[in-house]
Amino acid sequence: MRNAVIARDPVAQAAGLAVVGDGATAIDMVLAALLAGAARSSAASLFGAAGILVAGVGAGTHFIDGRARAPGIGEKRPKAPDDTSDRWTAAVPGLLEGVLAAHARFGTKPLSEIVRAAVGAVREGGTDKALDARLKFLMQLHRTGISAMERGGILQGVLNTVGPATGGVFTKSDLVPVPAMVREMPMCTDGENEVLLPPRTSGRYGPNPPEALPSLPVESAIAVDMHGVIAVASWVVAPTATTLEGIYGLALPALLPPPRKGVPRWRPGEPLPVALPMAVLLNDSKAWGAVALCGRGALVAARDAVVQARLATAGVKLALGDGGDATTSSDTVALWALRDGDEARTTISAV
Repeated sequence: MRNAVIARDPVAQAAGLAVVGDGATAIDMVLAALLAGAARSSAASLFGAAGILVAGVGAGTHFIDGRARAPGIGEKRPKAPDDTSDRWTAAVPGLLEGVLAAHARFGTKPLSEIVRAAVGAVREGGTDKALDARLKFLMQLHRTGISAMERGGILQGVLNTVGPATGGVFTKSDLVPVPAMVREMPMCTDGENEVLLPPRTSGRYGPNPPEALPSLPVESAIAVDMHGVIAVASWVVAPTATTLEGIYGLALPALLPPPRKGVPRWRPGEPLPVALPMAVLLNDSKAWGAVALCGRGALVAARDAVVQARLATAGVKLALGDGGDATTSSDTVALWALRDGDEARTTISAV
């Protein structure tokens, strides 16, 4: 069997390929691709949201939850002002904690090698001053872990920008490191084939749910390795809610809808159900394929349609999802990774 990695972003794919070698696993490759892709995507994407699926022989079936969270833990949130600024749409970062949890549980290459592969691929693709600042932060990440957020003054920068003293909703409790959850996921099955999906929602709100999250672009990467493991990552291309005081090149992600009077807000500390359009296909508990989408729109509904179409070609009829509009923008593409005997094949196609 051979290793393979695919992403729509050629720099993210190059980062994944850069760690391929003796002992490299699918998770090593997909984490390098994720870090490179998120660093390039926007000033806020490294502090945004991501999810990672891992499945295969010896790995089990897991979802690593790197979704961002709603702010406001431990304090009474201020009322929504008449004129809400973009900073009210900011979410608490989750992506980096997801990366560290995935590497600690499943990675085999040192984190330093994975980060260097990501940084090297980005630099080869060309950088500017702001991107260089994000790469410098990544190099600190592998040395000190999530403590790089505090040592680099980022946590204080968040409080100075959107903390209570400035009329914001972020609290010190929001910024306490929270290890990302590594969850064994229930699967949809027809008795023979199974489909591993990330969670769709994050809780119950009754008859008055919060306003839906904005539709944002998503990028993805898929990796398969010689051990029969498949790893998939999707990350949000996050717009900037607010730049951080005293921190160059990094920003908080705008993932929340602006608060409106009389409309419930997302609960503080709760993972936000951003679109994570990916799935792993299994047969007899062995991962044989993966699907991930890139683009924007109703990506989860589109993913379900793509997965069902893939299964239909194998003679499998399995209903996924809960219906809904699968309309997507014209830039939506599907990434495929299929294992055919001892060979791993990757393709990319329009949806």
